[in-house]
Amino acid sequence: MSYKIVKLGEICDFQGGSQPPKSNFIFEPKKDYIRFIQIRDFKSDKNFTYIPISKKNNICKNTDILIGRYGASVGKILTGLSGAYNVALMKTIPNEKIIDKKFLHYYLISDLFQEPLKKISERSAQNGFSKDNIYNFSFALPSHLDQQSIVAKLDAVFAEIDKGISQTQKLIENTNLLFEEKIKQYFINNITNSPIVKLSDISEYFNGLTYSPKDVSEDGLIVLRSGNIQNGKMKYQDIKRVNKKIKDKLYVKPTDILICSRNGSQRLIGKSSLIGEIKEPMTFGTFMMILRSEHNEYLQWFIKSKLFKKQILKGENTMINQITRYMLDDISLPFPDKKNYTKIAKELGELDGHIRILNKILNIKIDNFKALKSSILQQELLDEVA
Repeated sequence: MSYKIVKLGEICDFQGGSQPPKSNFIFEPKKDYIRFIQIRDFKSDKNFTYIPISKKNNICKNTDILIGRYGASVGKILTGLSGAYNVALMKTIPNEKIIDKKFLHYYLISDLFQEPLKKISERSAQNGFSKDNIYNFSFALPSHLDQQSIVAKLDAVFAEIDKGISQTQKLIENTNLLFEEKIKQYFINNITNSPIVKLSDISEYFNGLTYSPKDVSEDGLIVLRSGNIQNGKMKYQDIKRVNKKIKDKLYVKPTDILICSRNGSQRLIGKSSLIGEIKEPMTFGTFMMILRSEHNEYLQWFIKSKLFKKQILKGENTMINQITRYMLDDISLPFPDKKNYTKIAKELGELDGHIRILNKILNIKIDNFKALKSSILQQELLDEVA
């Protein structure tokens, strides 16, 4: 197989995006507006942004390849979207007479590109890169015909691996649906024929601490935020501390339920977790809410139910990005006697535990599939062209 060593800048150019003022943003399609592609599109956020059509916009087609330029999105590859794109993204402009666009895509997602890019970005004050930083990246480029042969081989192998990933993801979805169906039986179908009560009659809830940057301190009190709730459980890898006088009721208790009450992304609104074990005093931030009740072993599952979310959205725009105390005042739910709700809470807790173990195993399987793809990609780009 013939090949030659080339520099990336010899076969491909790059174009940065533009950044219109946020005052131009709208969130529904409209005539004379265009989709505005941002870093958050890497996370499959469906709350798309649109901006006025302008000559100042840098445009991409759905066949173009976009690369993330800053922070945690450095090197992330985004394809299949058309519209204007922002400054945190960079569009590739390959010379397609020299390099096959799909071959370029495989090169960009491989460690041949990602590893040196990571090193350059980490040395940058902004944890990012410019097109000048990557022009001199060199790699072995096969002939155009050989590129297409490699692409065909990778496409075929990856299709089989992706099929395995898709089937495993479907299993995860099905296990989660099983849990949702069980919750539905108790909170929507009300199979226990329990009386309906107002949430405000059996609990209290209040917003979190307001603080400023000057209050942040390395030896202060932990302030729980949205990021501390991961997959319905409390996580403490990323914590912030503040040094400020705290009201007694703003100290969280093990039996409290922490709820994300405000966020820029609708999908995060309402995510929740029982606090559980506390190893040191903690409070919670202003974008969060605590629900406090002696019945939280039962209520924690209601807060995760679709009935709760449906009532929160009732009469509100579907783009709602906050939960208020007034909204919670209107919430009602089935409320069995203590013996029955203890039994329900235990059943749901055990089922949740089993499903978490199964999902962990399935996610390991998905990670193994992805590692296999990476290994095959490296082998094809390194071994077959050398």
